[in-house]
Amino acid sequence: MRFPENFQIEKDLYLSRGFNYIAGVDEVGRGPLAGPLVVVAAMLDIEKMLEIEEELDNYDNRNGSSDRNGSISRYRSSDRNNDVEYVYKTHYRDITDSKKISPNKRRRTNEFLIQECISYSIAEIDNASIDKEGMSASISRAFEEAVLHLNITPEFVITDMVRVRSIEKDRQLNIIAGDLKSITVGAASIIAKVYRDNLMIEMDKKFPLYGFSAHKGYGTKRHIEAIKSFGPCEIHRKSFEPLASLLKTC
Repeated sequence: MRFPENFQIEKDLYLSRGFNYIAGVDEVGRGPLAGPLVVVAAMLDIEKMLEIEEELDNYDNRNGSSDRNGSISRYRSSDRNNDVEYVYKTHYRDITDSKKISPNKRRRTNEFLIQECISYSIAEIDNASIDKEGMSASISRAFEEAVLHLNITPEFVITDMVRVRSIEKDRQLNIIAGDLKSITVGAASIIAKVYRDNLMIEMDKKFPLYGFSAHKGYGTKRHIEAIKSFGPCEIHRKSFEPLASLLKTC
């Protein structure tokens, strides 16, 4: 039993180039009309994951060692969190693009990642800064900040297309759909998504007219109608359409 294909990049970097401290970086909140941009840098324990993969491989290769339910008796524990097969199937296997898993799985996997990451960092760019700097500059700055504030200096960085300017070109990989192809970027994606969603749920309590807990600031019909009825609040991105055009007509 092997880890999903999205572990292959990290595995190759560890085995062929000797990189142990690999950070995945991803953003959430590029498109909403309200709320911050959130970027997370996350580092998983690659050596531990390789050991788990080896144990899982040994399970598959050991004839006659499974019980009738297909679980490995030798490794079964009364505490399921110590069962390697259970941990793999209920946690590691769900580390992917945050949009590809259900809210319940995201929350559960996020809790696991908060404990499992050897280091992670969260950078926020608020709506006022986005309006002032523009989204491209905001994303670049947030990626820099997230990597800079990791407790462990990464030897290699993987991102979803965005180049981290403070990292040498040969020490980073910027790939399309990084949150699907890289398990560390997927981890960053999940932490960022859960963190931002929770922020927007809190914003719904402060600004209850807009329904932030439901749409998280994205431009749904309900959200746009609320803006038309009540005007923008202090967390709206006033440079974003249709807000910018609505403000011009007011």
